Amino acid sequence: MKSFEKMKVNEVIGFCLMAVFAGLMIGISGIASLLAATRIEAGLGKFIGSFMFSLGLYTILTFEMKLFTGLVPSIPTMGVKNMWKLPVCFLCNTIGVVASGWMATFMPVFAEVSAAGSGLIATKLNMDTWGMNAVCSGLLCGVLITIAVWALHHTMVKGLSTSMGVILPIMVFVFCGFDHSVANILYFYFLGEFSWRVVGYVLLSIVGNVIGGLLLPLAMLVRDMHKGKEKVEKELEEEFGEELSKN
Repeated sequence: MKSFEKMKVNEVIGFCLMAVFAGLMIGISGIASLLAATRIEAGLGKFIGSFMFSLGLYTILTFEMKLFTGLVPSIPTMGVKNMWKLPVCFLCNTIGVVASGWMATFMPVFAEVSAAGSGLIATKLNMDTWGMNAVCSGLLCGVLITIAVWALHHTMVKGLSTSMGVILPIMVFVFCGFDHSVANILYFYFLGEFSWRVVGYVLLSIVGNVIGGLLLPLAMLVRDMHKGKEKVEKELEEEFGEELSKN
């Protein structure tokens, strides 16, 4: 509660609204992706659908919306007081995704996208290894999301390079069918089924997204710590080396 108190009410409302909009964009891009995969020949349709889905994250990053998997890479530096943002963000993302799915029910494309979305998630739920699939698939998705999110800051050349750094990882995870916990909410909405397996799949995909999203940040922290240690050792060596030479 203290972290909420430190933030102004309008800041909390703004955070929640941007998280809802992020969920809405995931829902819109998810619908477009499903429609492309349904209407266009198998392989090409999936490829075009993966490109369409990248619109969601590209828009989220451009307008600084709040996406759960986009916040995960900042966990190591977030601080305990800001951890509330993760569940709140996921909840607001879910509201946005469900809203987009609900609005799709009034559109001519609903029959196509709902069949494609429910079929996609039902196949995963019916696997004998559905639990491990949710974690492993979610982990790989988390790695790619982190790469896409950090592309804004780490690409050597801004502009086209940054755009491709965002788009390509998203295309890869969608084309491969990796589990994005927020996008999965859209497919579960179309499935229209509630069970403990559904709850378990959502939770395990979240776990996978978090683990995968933290791998690169933690690896870079270790790398930077090692670099920092080497820098200190070099400075000490230079300092004491000069003193020894004087003596």
